[in-house]
Amino acid sequence: MDDELRGAIRASFLAQLPDDAVAALVEGAARFEVPAGPLAPYRGPGQVAYAAIRLVAVGLLRVVRIVPDGRTITQRYIRPGELGGIAGAFLIPGTRNTGRADALMHSVYYHFRADLWRQTAERDARVGVALLTELSRIAELSMELMANRALASMRQRVVGQLLDSAIYGDGVDPIAPVTQQQLADGVGSAREVVARVLHELREEKLVETRIGSVVLLEPERLRSELDVS
Repeated sequence: MDDELRGAIRASFLAQLPDDAVAALVEGAARFEVPAGPLAPYRGPGQVAYAAIRLVAVGLLRVVRIVPDGRTITQRYIRPGELGGIAGAFLIPGTRNTGRADALMHSVYYHFRADLWRQTAERDARVGVALLTELSRIAELSMELMANRALASMRQRVVGQLLDSAIYGDGVDPIAPVTQQQLADGVGSAREVVARVLHELREEKLVETRIGSVVLLEPERLRSELDVS
């Protein structure tokens, strides 16, 4: 285990577990350093896709859910010392996966073996309880985010749609490739209403509008408006 992984573990809920339990979970961990953009699915021997349990060491990841028409909604953000994908270790094989993870900046994360995590949880109650506790925390955060979106102001709904649609790249401002009409359809409102919100955001220098897209000049300030934990 390298120092970077040790530091990420100390910042995570795994720090509550005894050393022997942590050692069992991190066996075979793989380190990935990635630029901003969608994360490629992890594939093991024989190119079989595996559930992705990731611990972020550096940067910021975003987990989104995708609906059949291609629209996305943010489920959560994963910061250094946080993990994503734990539930995948306990899903029935063949369960449809509607999720995707994006790196919102240059990031480093560690990928763990989902089959090993399940086996360890089955034989070690300490690990099982720790994973259940963390999954409960993540579920509560996800429900809070959904509630915030459902009860959000029109400005918050537009900001949320922009953040969900944004494409990130290192060294450039994220861009949401959407028209005013697409934004209006996404938030369930009229184009004129969305245009007024975009005008406010432009006046505050939070976004810049172009034909067919919106540039997010201050993505962190925009995220703060959604009260996302």
